[in-house]
Amino acid sequence: MEKIRKILGGLLAGAVGDAMGAPTETRSTQQIIDKFGGLVTSFLTPPEDVFAHGFPAGSVTDDFSLAYYTAQAIIDAHGVIDDDMAAAALLKWADTPYYVMAGPTTRAAVDRIRGLETPRPDFVMAVDNSKATNGSAMKIAPVGLASGGDIDKAIRDAITICRPTHNNSTSLSGGCAVAAAISAALAADASLDSIIEAGLRGAREGERHGVQMSTPSVYERIKLAVEIGRKYKGDDRLVMKKMTDIIGTGLAAAEAVPSAFGFLAGSDGDTMKAIIMGVNAGNDTDTVATIVGAIAGTYQGYYDEEMLKKIDEVNGFDLKKTTERLLEVSRDA
Repeated sequence: MEKIRKILGGLLAGAVGDAMGAPTETRSTQQIIDKFGGLVTSFLTPPEDVFAHGFPAGSVTDDFSLAYYTAQAIIDAHGVIDDDMAAAALLKWADTPYYVMAGPTTRAAVDRIRGLETPRPDFVMAVDNSKATNGSAMKIAPVGLASGGDIDKAIRDAITICRPTHNNSTSLSGGCAVAAAISAALAADASLDSIIEAGLRGAREGERHGVQMSTPSVYERIKLAVEIGRKYKGDDRLVMKKMTDIIGTGLAAAEAVPSAFGFLAGSDGDTMKAIIMGVNAGNDTDTVATIVGAIAGTYQGYYDEEMLKKIDEVNGFDLKKTTERLLEVSRDA
């Protein structure tokens, strides 16, 4: 399969996962069924009680919009990923409507880059484990897509991109796992095993960097999530339930990232099946669906003309042009 198709597949499926997951965020699977009359399998208008309320059906959230503007910054920097490029990506995104959905960690990083002073707290925890979130992993797909298939480069660049907002061992582990998996998925002979192995390699390397957190290991949880996905493959509802009950699908990087790998395994790499699991498993649905969509979409070279048209029109994107330019910079990787 041509690399350009894989890059477009990763971008498009990441966007589709985000936009489909935006209306279901925070609810449980049963609450999703009760609210929407069944599992969500298409773009719906986000209801008033989710973060994406007020945005039309097909809108992405902070998850993929951060990935999209990270891709633009990589392109503008001709593929040179350094601290300045990482800061530029954040600032460019902070001027978009999606910034209203930014989490506190990302907002603090943007304020710091802008030179804004923040009040110094009276009490500072030895380690703030609450910062070990999945914001690193949700935006990192373009780093893997621009790596040219060089997994080590993808891991190094993921650390650079994530440091300004998520400079801790758990978040970096999650970001590196996703970037490495997507980089591996670019290979013409990629397999689920090679992608998962690369993800584990990224998770192991990422956890060596940043402030060391007292949180569960992303690496160990990916292994467990993949076991769960493979064990219950063929029963999507059971895969979702087991992943939610055992791994979790929340804001923590040690939940969202492993669960995405679990859905990848549980769907046997089928892009839409994996996305639908992420969208309907509950909790941080848009993030999990964005992550697994980007990995599976790269692997399969996912393409759906109607989905692409909707994503581009609603969000003002041009995913095909972005794909072409990412391919150009990846050739120099």
